[in-house]
Amino acid sequence: MLNDFIHLMEALQGSLFSAPIFILLYAVACFVAPISLFPVAGGVLFGLGWGLAINLFAVLLGASGAFAISQRLARGWWEPRIQRWAQGRPFLLALEDPTPIAFILIRLLGFPPFVVTNYLAGLSKMRWRRFLWTSAIGLLPWTFLMTFFAVTFWKIILDAGMSGFQRSLMNHLQPLLWGAGVLVTIMAMTLMARRWLPKKTAGGN
Repeated sequence: MLNDFIHLMEALQGSLFSAPIFILLYAVACFVAPISLFPVAGGVLFGLGWGLAINLFAVLLGASGAFAISQRLARGWWEPRIQRWAQGRPFLLALEDPTPIAFILIRLLGFPPFVVTNYLAGLSKMRWRRFLWTSAIGLLPWTFLMTFFAVTFWKIILDAGMSGFQRSLMNHLQPLLWGAGVLVTIMAMTLMARRWLPKKTAGGN
């Protein structure tokens, strides 16, 4: 599978139709498969500037497609059930309509996984426009990092395969993951303080 992907990307190099074919392949992969190899290939094929633009456009195109399908086909089935389950469980309602900052943090952390998040977001009350711009913000750091180190990652893929690529990827992503973890912690502490302090003040009065 990896060898097929490498051969396909090598065949696209120098092709007049490399950009539209790559965008189509990347967008389709967003429906069903892990996508970590695509931004690397985009950086190798198109360089940092165009590669970043093409990678971001393709990933948002694919994510929006999965979001739309989920919203169209499953939202009607999901909504009455989440309303029943949410009774006495306010956190479920928060999941049903996540705030922009919460969804950006989900994208930064990469959990739930990218493909799963696209479909789950389609079940929420989130509008497509908010899904698009929050996804763009949340995916930009990761996309930039993968495109920026594309040549290095590609050499590792050719030399050491997926196992070497995954080890290298974790090393490069550690600062981003730590930063996202700090943001999540700050956000959680802020929300807890907002809920706790008013009760304490009311109790004191």
